[in-house]
Amino acid sequence: MANPSIHRSAQTLDCRFAGQGAPLLLVHGIQGTADAWLPVLPALLGRRCAWPNLPGRGLSPRWSAAEPLPRERYYHLDHYADLVHALAMDLAERTGQAVALAGWSMGVSVILNLLARHGDAGLERLVLISGTACATPGAVWFRGETPEALEREARERAERLQLKAVADADAVAASWASVRHLDLRETARGIRLPTLVAHGELDDECPLAHGRWLADHVPAAQWLPLPGVGHSAMAQAGATLGTSMSAFLGS
Repeated sequence: MANPSIHRSAQTLDCRFAGQGAPLLLVHGIQGTADAWLPVLPALLGRRCAWPNLPGRGLSPRWSAAEPLPRERYYHLDHYADLVHALAMDLAERTGQAVALAGWSMGVSVILNLLARHGDAGLERLVLISGTACATPGAVWFRGETPEALEREARERAERLQLKAVADADAVAASWASVRHLDLRETARGIRLPTLVAHGELDDECPLAHGRWLADHVPAAQWLPLPGVGHSAMAQAGATLGTSMSAFLGS
């Protein structure tokens, strides 16, 4: 079970709920917010869906000097994994059912890190979308080497892509610093849960080979390539992806 401090922090996250049935927890990407899941949600409402904003996104808390964690740890993949685990365990306790996890982009890394840190007790199955078990080389979301450069790049990318709901630039910078050199391939090889791996064939931020690797190395994973789709799989193929997720999840 998550420690009391993490459990309290998880309860302060901006988390939305919809649907009825077995619980499904959806984890967004590095620069996006919980809104990224909206295109697939209509197909998933046969489940009790929960989709939180991680720290630095939406109405969730931001780092401040009063936090016991330094900024780089507050917006770190380890902290995100612990928060998501606490949310999942709370869902499992409240519903009396095991929880399915779905992650997009960095959300895949959060889920893999959760498994590495906490194991799979209380979890039922996984959906891994547009993600990687090891970003380097090939999956380069940002290129800056300093926090300042990464923050500037995050702002420029949000403006270039005309993103409306985005993470704070300092949260993006610290998140990427924690993800860019992380290797979770051994964790992926040890996954025992039924897993769906979906990936856009035209993804230029996390190339198709990263999704293919997951599908080949996660035992008994199902592989769903998305023709004509880039990194923003939900936005570009929401209906197809939602239907496939629903079928896999039994919702």
